[in-house]
Amino acid sequence: MKLRALKVLILSIAISALMSISAFAANDGGGVVTANGVNLRASAGTGSSIIASANKDTPLVVMNRQSDDWYKVWVNGHEGYMSANYISYSDSVDANFGKGTIQGTTVRLRAAADTSSKILGYYNTGAQLEVVGVSGNWYKVNANGNTGYIHSDYLALSSQKLNTTAASTSSIVNTAYKYMGVPYVWAGTSPKGFDCSGFVYYVFGEHGIKTNRTAASLYNNGSYVQRSDLQPGDIICFYNGSYSYIGHVGIYIGNGQFIHASSASGKVVIDSLSSNYYNSHYYGARRISS
Repeated sequence: MKLRALKVLILSIAISALMSISAFAANDGGGVVTANGVNLRASAGTGSSIIASANKDTPLVVMNRQSDDWYKVWVNGHEGYMSANYISYSDSVDANFGKGTIQGTTVRLRAAADTSSKILGYYNTGAQLEVVGVSGNWYKVNANGNTGYIHSDYLALSSQKLNTTAASTSSIVNTAYKYMGVPYVWAGTSPKGFDCSGFVYYVFGEHGIKTNRTAASLYNNGSYVQRSDLQPGDIICFYNGSYSYIGHVGIYIGNGQFIHASSASGKVVIDSLSSNYYNSHYYGARRISS
């Protein structure tokens, strides 16, 4: 009896340890960004490097609440740290988070975010599922016609891979991020102030790539890119208000967003290509080679 009791005790300790590891690794819910141009950083502090940036109402996964001030999050295909001051936390968020990859064998797809709910199927390492939301420690997924839930311990979101064609586009985008918030200044071409084409001209210039200076003439640089084939680092051109000429430019950063010196915002910001104005005034895009 004593031996049996000892085995039960050891098993209980082992299970508790596994549960502790699992709980530590699991996500902590979701949320949305509450302001434009919020930086995603490499570590929990304003002095750390900027990985990416996100705009107001962008959905995200809260992977871990590091403190009252910083959350570790997954947003726009990137994992990093964001100030809690700019996140509206929610236990459950429905949003398209892209693809997730199963990590484990016979991982259960359940009807609800609960280990006691009905099992809808089983998946093994490498299987990719469409992630359409987060609920506490669980991902909401679409799989083989079923919508269900998989515990976040067993599914990894796919990180965005920046294309590195010719001039390293990841470097171009990272350089552009450095100037978030720099004032808009007509004819400006320095970190003291940029206009739209001055911003593009300066960012590429930092990588030794000489481009034309004005918005319209930038369209003569590089090669034409279809809108459906946009990659981070591509230059995006827009009509002016009356659709009579190219009047504005920016740099595509992925996920339907671009960074630009905006006269309307008065500084360098990130905006969405799907917004009414920029969608309707889209002219074309160019890819610059070093």
